[in-house]
Amino acid sequence: MLTEERRRRIAERLQAHGAVSNEALADEFNVTRMTIYRDLKALEASGRLRRVRGGAVIDRGSDEPLFVSKRDVHRAQKAAIAAYAAATFVRERDLIFLEAGTTATAMVRSLVEPAPTIVTNGLEVINEAAKHVPHMTVMGCGGILRERSYTFVGPQAVQFFEGVHARTFFVSGTGLTPNEGLTDPNPLEVQVKLAMAEHAESVVLLLDSSKLGIRSLLASVPLERIDHLVTDAGADPGIVRAIAERGPRIHIVPVEDNDA
Repeated sequence: MLTEERRRRIAERLQAHGAVSNEALADEFNVTRMTIYRDLKALEASGRLRRVRGGAVIDRGSDEPLFVSKRDVHRAQKAAIAAYAAATFVRERDLIFLEAGTTATAMVRSLVEPAPTIVTNGLEVINEAAKHVPHMTVMGCGGILRERSYTFVGPQAVQFFEGVHARTFFVSGTGLTPNEGLTDPNPLEVQVKLAMAEHAESVVLLLDSSKLGIRSLLASVPLERIDHLVTDAGADPGIVRAIAERGPRIHIVPVEDNDA
């Protein structure tokens, strides 16, 4: 069984029962307790649970982890997805929307001169552009800064994107299912994402495989509005097929270290 499939099933057990134990999970999946420890640690970092002595419980407070904790999870997958997206979908002197998620932010390091114009709601996108591509034109939307995600939200941000047109919108999120599409925990960020999707010619979703089959609190960008999904080879084939049937073209990116 693939690592991401096992972690998806652990998350399902947690949703159904509210708590899981290391010993029971190790027996059920026929793996070591250390493997289960790593699984629960990764799921906790992605906001799915809270670890306790001997196991884990569902986190009822929020399924939205801090940006800094998300950034360090599945780094190899995110880097591979971001590099593929930059090479495949960005043309010289494009104007692109780059959303503030960690995978979309990672795209900045893969952009080359002559670089596109980036329009973003992400503080970290702006910081990365300033460090790695100093001659790139970057436009920030303004608005209210959310400390958890380093995103600008609110009416000012929404109105800004309603007045700009982009060739491509690169977006990531908390989860993706065939029925709900992209889902996220915060309504203010959902509003901004929908405005960005509405004013772009095409939408490219950048999502590592751990988020496929995961549902967050609120529906965000629907599958019918997503033109391409870029994910890694750890994705569950059944979920990938179900998503593809709803319209997006699927791009599977190989990753050298699948346990990063």
